[in-house]
This record gives sequence, structure tokens and C-alpha cells, in this order.
Amino acid sequence: MKDKNLFINELVEMFPSLEEGLLDEDDSDSITFQMGSFKRFMQDVIDENDLNKFNSMVDFLTKNLPLVDKRIQNAIYISFLRKLDFSKNPSLRKLLGVSLGKAYSDIENYNNSRPY
Repeated sequence: MKDKNLFINELVEMFPSLEEGLLDEDDSDSITFQMGSFKRFMQDVIDENDLNKFNSMVDFLTKNLPLVDKRIQNAIYISFLRKLDFSKNPSLRKLLGVSLGKAYSDIENYNNSRPY
């Protein structure tokens, strides 16, 4: 099982520009805040239609989701995946793959079923 530090360090290794946001001393204790930083980065990737970075993110998360504990998985789903907006590039949503695509759809269906 990968701990949070190893997961975050590997993420920074893959996307070095995330280092400041993910390793900031104010946010480094909170996987929720770290996934928020990752979400903002990936939202720019989606909006800019950067297929290389997007596919790298999908590969990284697909490989790592089964290797991290439930707390990290929940942060990925709730603080990252749930908040991605594919309206500028809906075709990228189809590239989420089976597991992330299903999780995204499940979250979207849940959100749409809740009365406001």
C-alpha cells in the first residue's frame, strides 16, 4: 500500500510544476487540499486540450488508485475527479478510461439525483 507521501512525491515527479502547490507546508498535511491543487492543474490541462498531460494523469491515477488507502481514494474522487469540468473539451471525458470514467459518471449521477 502506498502512503500519501509516496503518492504525492510520485505525482510531483510526473508533473514537476505541481511541487509548489502539493508540497506547500500549509497544504502538505491535507490530501484534500493537495487534490484541490491537482484539480486546478488538471482543469487547465483539460481547458487547453493537452492530451499528453491528460493521458499521463489518467495512467497515473488508474495505476495508483488500487495501491492507495481509502482516505486517498476518497480525496481523489471527491476533491479531484468530482470537480473536473469537461464542458470546454467533452471529448476528453471519454478518455478517462473504464475505472475513472465509471467513477466520474457515478459521482455525476449521484449529484444529479440529489434535490437542491
